[in-house]
Parts: sequence; C-alpha cells; structure tokens
Amino acid sequence: MISYYFQKATKFPPDVVIKKAVRKFVSVLQDKLEKAKYCTKTLTLPFFENHFRSFIDVSKLDVSKIDKKVAEYHIKMYLAHRFDLLGSGWVKVSYNSIPLGLEGYKYDMNVEFNLEKLLRPNHLERAKEIWKLIDKNYEPIDWQKDFKSGYRWSAKEWYIDARKVIGKKLGVDIKVPWELARMQHLPQLAVFSLVLPELQKNCVREFKNQVLDFIATNPPYMGVNWACTMDVAIRATNMLIAYDLFSQIDKWGIFTEEFKKIFAGSIYEHGEFIVNNLEWSDWLTSNHYLANIAGLLFIGAYLDKEDWISFAYHEIIKETKKQFYEDGGNFESSTSYHRLSGEMVIYSTALILRLLKEEKIKKIDYTISRHRFKLKKLYTEPVKALPQWFIDRLYKIGKFTVDITKPNGEIPQIGDNDSGRFIKLTPVGKFLTNKEAEEIYLNLKGYNELISDYDSPNGFFWDENILNHQTFVSAVRGLFDDEIFQTDFSLEKSFVETISGGEKLKAEDKSYKPVRITKDRVDLSELKYKKRKEYNLPFSVDEYPVRAYFYPDSGIYIFKNERFYLSVCATPLGQNGNGGHTHNDKLSYELWIDGKDLENDPGTYTYTPLLQKRNVFRSVKAHNVPIFEDIEQNRWPSNKETIPSLFKLQKESDLQIVKANDKELEIFLIVHQKYVFLRKFIFQNSSIIVIDGANIDFCYSNFGLYSNGYGRIFLWKRSS
Repeated sequence: MISYYFQKATKFPPDVVIKKAVRKFVSVLQDKLEKAKYCTKTLTLPFFENHFRSFIDVSKLDVSKIDKKVAEYHIKMYLAHRFDLLGSGWVKVSYNSIPLGLEGYKYDMNVEFNLEKLLRPNHLERAKEIWKLIDKNYEPIDWQKDFKSGYRWSAKEWYIDARKVIGKKLGVDIKVPWELARMQHLPQLAVFSLVLPELQKNCVREFKNQVLDFIATNPPYMGVNWACTMDVAIRATNMLIAYDLFSQIDKWGIFTEEFKKIFAGSIYEHGEFIVNNLEWSDWLTSNHYLANIAGLLFIGAYLDKEDWISFAYHEIIKETKKQFYEDGGNFESSTSYHRLSGEMVIYSTALILRLLKEEKIKKIDYTISRHRFKLKKLYTEPVKALPQWFIDRLYKIGKFTVDITKPNGEIPQIGDNDSGRFIKLTPVGKFLTNKEAEEIYLNLKGYNELISDYDSPNGFFWDENILNHQTFVSAVRGLFDDEIFQTDFSLEKSFVETISGGEKLKAEDKSYKPVRITKDRVDLSELKYKKRKEYNLPFSVDEYPVRAYFYPDSGIYIFKNERFYLSVCATPLGQNGNGGHTHNDKLSYELWIDGKDLENDPGTYTYTPLLQKRNVFRSVKAHNVPIFEDIEQNRWPSNKETIPSLFKLQKESDLQIVKANDKELEIFLIVHQKYVFLRKFIFQNSSIIVIDGANIDFCYSNFGLYSNGYGRIFLWKRSS
C-alpha cells in the first residue's frame, strides 16, 4: 500500500513524498480501524447527564411580522412530513413515498419500516429503546432517502462509503437527504407555534418524535447523514435552537428526563464527530469548515464544554479573516454563499458575545491533525474582547449584502447558489396554487398527479424566495444599531439580541476600499470587433441620480437608485484560486428597471446528479458575456465530468479595471494571454449603453433557462 502512495506522489521531493505517503497510509488505516469499530460495536443509549444551558429568551422574540396564514401552512406541512427542499415541491417523505424524479431519472427503492431490517444487529437494541419513547401514532420519516429521485442509502453503511455514490448514478442527489437532516424546519416549527399557541402542544410532540426518530435510525458514523461534517454541525445547531425554544413552551411535560438525556447524549455525539472529522486542510478551508466550527461553538456552549468553545472561537476569528475580504465580500465569489457563511459568522458572534461576558472563552493551545482537533492546553486566562478588525469585518459583511440588494429586495446571482442556510427562521416568499407552481417550474412536471392523494391543484404552494436575503440583514441589525440594516423583518434581529444578551458592536472602519485602475489602458478603437447595446431608462439620470457601490476585492460593481439596478461581475477565481463555486461569468451583468428584470444570471440549478448540467450552468454560454469559439474564460480541470472537476476551475483569464466612477465602468478581460475583450457601461441622459470590443469576432448566447434556487428551473428569455 505504501508503494502505491509513493507512486502517486512522485512529482514531489523525496522528503515530501515520504511524509505524504506515510500520512495517507495512516489515514487509510485509521479509517479501516474506525469502520471496523463502529460497524461492529454495540451502541448504548446516548445518555448525557448534564442538562443544557439556555441562550434564547422566548418572550423576547419578535414574531409580530410573521403572517398567521404562513405559520399555519408551515406547521401543517411539517406535521404531515411534507417538505419543499432543493426543488422537490411540498412532497411527503416516508418509507413508502413515491418520488417525482429528476429529469426522468427515478429509482424504486422503498423499504418497509422495520428497525431489524434497517439497522445492523449491534445498533438495534439502542434503537428499540429510543423508539419506545415515540408516540404510537407517529409515522416515521425516511431520513436515508433522496426523495426527489427515490434513491436511498442505508443506515447499515459506513458513512465514508455513503459518499461513493456521489456523481455515479444519474439523478441521484446526496444533498437532498442532507438538506432534510439539517433540521432547519425545527426552529421554524417552534417559532410558528409562538404565532399560533393553540398548536404548540402538537408542535412540541412533533419535535420530540422527529428527533428521536432520527437518533434511533441514524447511528453515529453510519449512513448518508453522517457523510458530511458540515451537515452534522448545522443539524446539531438547529436541533439545539429548537430544543431551547420548545423547552420554554413545553408546559405539558412532554420532554421527559429520559428524553432530555438521550437528546443531550446525541448532541454530544455530534460534537465528538465534528472534532474528529473536521473539513480542514492546510491549503484550503471553506464554508464547510466554517460550518464545522460554528456548529461546535453552539454544541460547546449548550453543553458548557470550554475546550470546544475556545477552539471554535479562535478558529472562527481566523476563518473570518481568511474567508471574507477586507471589503466584506466572501472569498467563494458567490453572493449566495456570502449569506450562508455570513449567517454562520453573525449568529456565532452573537453567542460569542454572551460567552465572552461569562468568561467562558479561554486562551488555548491546540493542533489540527488528520482532520482532528487535539487539545494541548486550555489556559485559565479568559479572552476579554473581540478584535476590532473582526468587528469592522462583520459590519462590512452585512453592508455588502445591503449594497448589492436590488430595489425589489433580491440579490444578484453571482457564482453558485445551493440555497444553503445556517439557521432559517422567518419564511420569505409568496403563495401560489399547486397548479401555478407546476406551470411555472419545469422541475415540478407531474407534481399535482404525484400529490393527488393528499392535496389538490387548487391547494396552496408556498414558493420560497431564495434570492431575498433581508432576514440576514435583520440578523446583522441585531449586532449593530445602524439604520443601514433596517428591514421589514424583526425576528432575526430579536433572535440575535437575545442570544448575545443585548450586547452590541460598534464598527470603526466602515469605508470602501479604493478601486485599482490599471495603467495598461486598452483603447476601444484598437479593437477590430465591436458591438453595442442600449437600454432606455424611463427617467433621466440627472433627475434620478445613480449611486455606485464598488467592491474591488470581491469584484462586484453596483449602480442603483430606487428605479434602476445594475450589477457587474468581475469576481476573482474564488477560494484562493480553486474556483469551487465560481462561474465563467466575468463581465456579465444583471439589469433591473422599474420592477422588471431585463438581464439575469441563470443561477446554478444542480450539482452532482446531472454532471453535464452543472458545467452548462457555470459556462460562458449560460451568461450574457462575449463568447468566442468554444473557449471558456477559465478551464475545467478535465474534459470529463468528474466530481473534483465540478468544484474547481483552472485560471486562464485576467480582469483589469480601466475606469470606474458613478457614470462609467470599463473592464477588460484577457483570456489565454491573447484574447482581449473590453466591456464598457456608460450612463447617458435617459439610457445606459453597453459597448463590447474584442480583438477577435465574438457572439452572445440566448440561454433560455433560469434557476432561482437549487433544483428549481423555469424558462426565461433575456431581453432582445
């Protein structure tokens, strides 16, 4: 085995080869030993004697802005085990539920609910003891199922082996069971029960039953829902928040001492899993690792484990500096991942403020080795305060979202959008009918026939607006008393304020970074091929001045007023050049005038279930950019669609800003060191003019598909 890894590493110097080979050999051996242990070990009940701390005061949560009809609808759906996740539609998830399928790919893998058939014998006794605490009339959820395609994993399967199917079976999406098992519906269930007190008892029971169902049928390190540490961390965080809320609501004694001990034990198992399976490497950490440490912070805080708290705190500080630019934008080069990572940092900071006040965060000496946190020493000396640069960065993270937001409350889609969230509270969207939803979304073809047993075409369909990030801005308002973070949403602000104990932050540096103008000017007259497009504005820019918001580190340039919005993409290759969530969208733009989108980024649609579609949606042909021949701005690492190539781009182009002010923006793109494109935006009286020039002939694509959230897709035509 060692000789194999020597061969794999021959391009490195001999000493590096030996270290890499030994490290890999040890890692493989460790995995095999761990697999043998957990697949054969008899699990005991996950009792944990310590009761949780509480960080949320239910009486201080402002739910006044949540419509009762919306709350009632979601409670009804969650109690019926109907979930709309990643484009699934509001479908029931059970062991005998029928899948809608993904673009014709459908799997018939339903199984009978029988603990003896679902679990390994050594995990069975524990599961049966847990199941005794579940209400007799409760219908189990199939947590192992991709309920869009019907494919299901097995809780008998080692968690690392569960990853092997990724990208191997058409239509199968591992993100679907992960998304459900993040349990983000549970805090919402608690919040909605505050709006409708008459339904609280049912909601408390449902929380207890779903949590016990999951713990019983998902033994640690087994099955699909332990295959990604990020999702383990998000799940634990959301279960803890929901538990904190429901514990204050439960006046019926539904949460028995036995349930509390089992729940606490499971949360401890989640924490142990995280510290032993960190998604960390010495060359790149991303939103996954940020989720790991944010989740560990919440677990440590609720269990009062100062080593986990202190480790998570120090890593969150480090990762915020690494993953967010000085201008506040996120290094993933994705506006949607900006919210995901921003939520992790903002909500974690709220908890950190409380823990700092209580002197629970200590100075610590530790290492991370083979994805494991190893404590060297936990000092008694507490950390006194947050660094000022960190506070300033948090402010700019929030301000970034405020500035890129359109007048209609939505953000432009730049880079990937997987609809990911850390904590979801206030629902944002609108009601359609089931019939209207199927008519709009191509991914819902056959939806009404599928749900005919439990709903009608005239039934309500809550259509979540994934591009509205105002709840995140509300959360930032919970940390900063600044009017720029004022929104129509109040719950997130009050949620942050109760967790932090009312502590507020004050930013000192709120300024923009200056735009670097290139000295290598390109004259448009020197470019042989030119094209021009003019958009008429229903107002004069003198009457309605356009204000510019420039984020040069993030590579996003915004021009807007109350009737007009233009965003221009000049993002770097994200993740420090890895390009994992970056698209070939340089020079692309979104344009909104008087309530109408004239130019839009098509979004992402999907990742691994349809490998070819993944590349189509991040290609130049999906964006309103100059296209020449079949050359991409940045190259996939392979001609074949493989999982590593889906989350990586190889740098082939350079962007340079020629001019940037509130009347004009000029950027040129150099591809393969020889192809030059220049795009110029000019505001002129009652029009905006887009001028393109290149040293070779080029064309544009009229991409007709649009995805406003992961798994969702419909027809959309760009302006002519």
